[in-house]
Amino acid sequence: MRVDARELFRHVSAERSSLYRAIMDAFAAAKRQFRLHLRPDEVLAEAQWEALPPRLEEVQGALAQLTEWGNLESQPDTARVASISDFYRARFLYRLSEGGEAVESALSVFAQALRRRAELQSVALEDIAKQLQVLRTLANEPVPDAAKVHETLRDLVRVFEGLAENAQAFMVSIGRSIELQHSDTSAVIAYKKRLIDYLDRFIGDLVSRSGGIAQHILALDPVIQPLLRQASQRE
Repeated sequence: MRVDARELFRHVSAERSSLYRAIMDAFAAAKRQFRLHLRPDEVLAEAQWEALPPRLEEVQGALAQLTEWGNLESQPDTARVASISDFYRARFLYRLSEGGEAVESALSVFAQALRRRAELQSVALEDIAKQLQVLRTLANEPVPDAAKVHETLRDLVRVFEGLAENAQAFMVSIGRSIELQHSDTSAVIAYKKRLIDYLDRFIGDLVSRSGGIAQHILALDPVIQPLLRQASQRE
């Protein structure tokens, strides 16, 4: 069954969004423990509720609604059937749908981005130097380990990407902070002083490490092509 992607996000802004999010968080936590199915009473017991826990009937109604939106899938629960009346009573097991898993992954990345501090990471400079040194060592081997070469290049790219993303977020945060403090001259002056001190420390670290990084790059220049070829073939 095809599900409208917009429906999958409806629970985030719905009237009882906190209830829906607590339920979805419970399913995401269960999945990390390799527990694919949950019963309504298990959701009630395991979810982290903001206030008092809801009634079981409310949880069951929310589970049905999340299933209708496509975040969950349901199937009859026959494991606890002990009588004919139990058999005819609607009991369901629930699990994350494919779309529900995608939404949880997207929301996790979104929350991580909101929590991330916008700063220039000096530690990234150290990581770059270390990865370049590893590449030099691999280049000097008679037969470089293709998997190790690929892993090192991939990690190096990720460090550069992370450094660039943080720098972009840092520039945005500067503008936002100055706008928020625009009406208070003393606050702007104090903020700019802290900013200059911070940039001085980062640039000092950059200058001290750039020489070593440059040496690694120059040493790798004549020998990097075979390593790149290995990595591209493995890709």
